[in-house]
Amino acid sequence: MSLKLLALAGVATAALVAPVGAQVAKPAPVATLVTSVDIPYQQFTLKNGLRVIVHTDRKAPVVAVSVWYDVGSKHEPQGRTGFAHLFEHLMFNGSENAPGDFFAPLKEVGATDFNGTTSFDRTNYFETVPAAALERALFLESDRMGHLTGAITQGVLDEQRGVVQNEKRQGDNQPYGLVQYKLFGGLFPADTPYGHTPIGSMADLDRASLADVKEWFRSHYGPNNAVLVLAGDVDAATAKPLVEKYFGDIKTGPKSVLPTVTVPTLAAPVNEVMKDRVAAVMISKNWAVPGMLDPDAAALDVGGTVLGGLASSRLDNALVRKEKLAVNVSAGYSDMAQIGMFTIRAIVRPGVDPAVVSKRLDEILADFLKTGPTADEIQRVQTQAVAGRDPRL
Repeated sequence: MSLKLLALAGVATAALVAPVGAQVAKPAPVATLVTSVDIPYQQFTLKNGLRVIVHTDRKAPVVAVSVWYDVGSKHEPQGRTGFAHLFEHLMFNGSENAPGDFFAPLKEVGATDFNGTTSFDRTNYFETVPAAALERALFLESDRMGHLTGAITQGVLDEQRGVVQNEKRQGDNQPYGLVQYKLFGGLFPADTPYGHTPIGSMADLDRASLADVKEWFRSHYGPNNAVLVLAGDVDAATAKPLVEKYFGDIKTGPKSVLPTVTVPTLAAPVNEVMKDRVAAVMISKNWAVPGMLDPDAAALDVGGTVLGGLASSRLDNALVRKEKLAVNVSAGYSDMAQIGMFTIRAIVRPGVDPAVVSKRLDEILADFLKTGPTADEIQRVQTQAVAGRDPRL
């Protein structure tokens, strides 16, 4: 397997304004479709800082409950990598007043879609419950927010540490599974917030003591560091007293501090070659770029999708269909909150010289930066983005 790393911040942001051109057909403007979607909501904040957002939708007698914490792997200091993801697991193992499996009492009432995720920037937990079971969900979420540490024993920590480490092994042993470490290690300095992945290191997870993890929880999972979202068969007038009842007595905790992040630029292109027991050679070209809060984020997203994210993208048409140099190609913008990564990737067709594919990737990118996308390409990107929007995000 071959991997090529490049870091030239800002290169991929150029020339992403489409030239004006005639449309063969005139589909409904995506902007019109977007503005026709109305998702009204009300919000209020408890005295302890918990922000609550309520969206009422009476189509079905269910309520989606979601808690978002402002804590992710970017908040982890050196020597504590993997803690945010470890806590995603620990918070499913019972709290002081609801011991045992967090999912069991939800399954009893017919809950669906229950899980949690951890990223560089945040951790979230969610479940969808019958409206009559909303109080149960609020109790469970509030108990692990305000009364978790007493339920974390050495046995629970050891068990979930093992689960997380097994997840890491599974990911690492997949084809190209080790590439992510080279990417983040090559693009971002190790001592910066985005210099390690959320899964963390085996050594840091092994060193995590009971006192360490309890202190991590107390430092990050307070109500003033969270947003509770209720969507479905509920309204703000009904939700407010329930939220006050279950979350109101939880003490305010420390507020997460937004780390300082700058987009790094390497002094020169960096090339890395990795060997693995994988049949096909992969070429991956990557740049450190601004994050989702930057004005260039939308242009980067459109550019990546035009290059390699459409069913008939430029890379697919040239390298897979026409020239048959690759069996798979992709391009895209990975947008973290404060930083991003622009990636162009190709799986080389067996028997083809990888150097030829690498050169063609550079040529197609150069042409795109020179000419920009067409109006039709932008229209297709917009339509795809709107049609594929995950309603939970």
